[in-house]
Amino acid sequence: MNAQDSAQPVRARRRDFLRLTFAASAVLLAEACGPSPSSGGPVPTAGAPAPVNAAPPTTKPAIQPTAATAPTQPAAGQPTQPAAGATQAQAQRGGTLRVGLDVDADTLDPRLSKNTSGFRVKELAFNGLVAINPDYTPVPDLAEKWDNPDDKTWVFHLRQGVRFHDGSDFAANDVKYTYDSVLDQSFNSPARAFYLSVDKVDATDKNTVTFTLKSPFAPFLSYMDLGIAPQASGAKPDFGTKPVGTGPFKVDTWNTGDSIDLSAFDGFYGGRPNLDRVRLKVVPDNSARVVALESGDLDFVQSPLSPQDVSRLQSAGKLKVERTPAAGYTYVNLNTADPILSDKKVRQALSHLVNKQQIIDTIYKGIGKPANGSIVPGMWAYSADVPSYDYSPDKAKQLLDDAGWTASADGIRTKDGQKLSLVVRTHSEHPDRKQLILEFPAFFQDVQDGKYQVGVIGWLNLSDPDRATFRQFTIDGTANYGKYKNDQVDSLLKQARTTLDHDKAKALYTDAVKQIVDDAPYIFVQYQEYIAMYAPRLQGYVINPVANWLSFKRVSLAS
Repeated sequence: MNAQDSAQPVRARRRDFLRLTFAASAVLLAEACGPSPSSGGPVPTAGAPAPVNAAPPTTKPAIQPTAATAPTQPAAGQPTQPAAGATQAQAQRGGTLRVGLDVDADTLDPRLSKNTSGFRVKELAFNGLVAINPDYTPVPDLAEKWDNPDDKTWVFHLRQGVRFHDGSDFAANDVKYTYDSVLDQSFNSPARAFYLSVDKVDATDKNTVTFTLKSPFAPFLSYMDLGIAPQASGAKPDFGTKPVGTGPFKVDTWNTGDSIDLSAFDGFYGGRPNLDRVRLKVVPDNSARVVALESGDLDFVQSPLSPQDVSRLQSAGKLKVERTPAAGYTYVNLNTADPILSDKKVRQALSHLVNKQQIIDTIYKGIGKPANGSIVPGMWAYSADVPSYDYSPDKAKQLLDDAGWTASADGIRTKDGQKLSLVVRTHSEHPDRKQLILEFPAFFQDVQDGKYQVGVIGWLNLSDPDRATFRQFTIDGTANYGKYKNDQVDSLLKQARTTLDHDKAKALYTDAVKQIVDDAPYIFVQYQEYIAMYAPRLQGYVINPVANWLSFKRVSLAS
């Protein structure tokens, strides 16, 4: 649910994960308050997002901040290798790839989008100066190469001969315009926080852009995947519905709430895509999207998906199922500005009432990895040396006692005559618990506005530790929806983003995450897995946990 903010919040819209949260609340209000402990935990059922079945391999950092040489990886517009085991049927040019979306885009302007669907459209219709590879490393895209002559200067040498969908030439002024607009506070870009280290952007000449930073900024290069908008049309009021980019596909129509249609861009710098068209069809129900895939009405679906559907399709063997650890996690957001949840002990008690392992064993059939913090395994700053909350109603009881919430005769805890009661906000249904059900846009708007006590949600596209921490947990962070405040965490995260030595930066991130976990503004539940399922006739797809559709520019449909 999250311009180009590549760190996208996503809806945890699975009924079973919702049941988990309600069950935890029920334990809080009854079981953990009663005279004797229970050996049982929450009783979740199927339908939550599939978690990681194993820690991904350790990857190198997204950037090497002290390096001044250009990367040697192939450009993002060049062909990539298909996933292992792809069917080698005869491919052909043409055809329409039909893709199922769980939620409609909020806007098609990459500078303003806040959700995953908007971000994925960006991958089709726009390019950044860099693109992000599956191992989180940046590779050349609209920038052919770059120099880093000192800690505060980045010089990008632009690819020549690139055109926008309207036929105009791409040039340095477009890059400057895009970043200047994001930095303009009145533009209200959710990505602005990522670029506050930028002092100025200069179009040195037609094909060269220089970024001057206020201070060293370690994750800078990983944020250069922001989609570039043309200076000539980027300020038009309808740009968010009729965007103009440089990507392999151009947007033809957007039927809000139903579908987005794109067609191949003949002038794409990497060569015309094999596909003629891509149709993105909004099908909110996870299982309904899978049924549409099985019936041939869709060619491609992706997370969020039911683990039962994934297992069933894997066993059937008729469709391709690709899986990879995702750069994201599912969590329970606790509003620390709420009078009840402002108490750290109450938040810690709730954290002890979520049985992560049982969730993985019962909901995910043993597939999954409990989350212990905001930085995902496989990222260079991840540390396993972060304590997590064990499932313990007894510890929860003691914490509630310490917080002054004592059990009354009926087993319900009260404090100063007030019953302990929490409302979980969601956009999925469960008939047995106290809840407020909203459609996703309204749900997320309330979360952004702080109009909630407990919210079930998730983050994706956390391709750098800064993306996974800074906006969410700094005091003035633009994604700090629960108003979490810890001066020490603030200081550690600000130091980490200006520390170019990776060992020192990792230590700072580890200390910050330990403090965040102890404060419990989030209940970190599971590290997610990105899953793509598609028809065998789709050739050349390469799964990518961050830039999910980066390979669509090269896929084809077999005859």
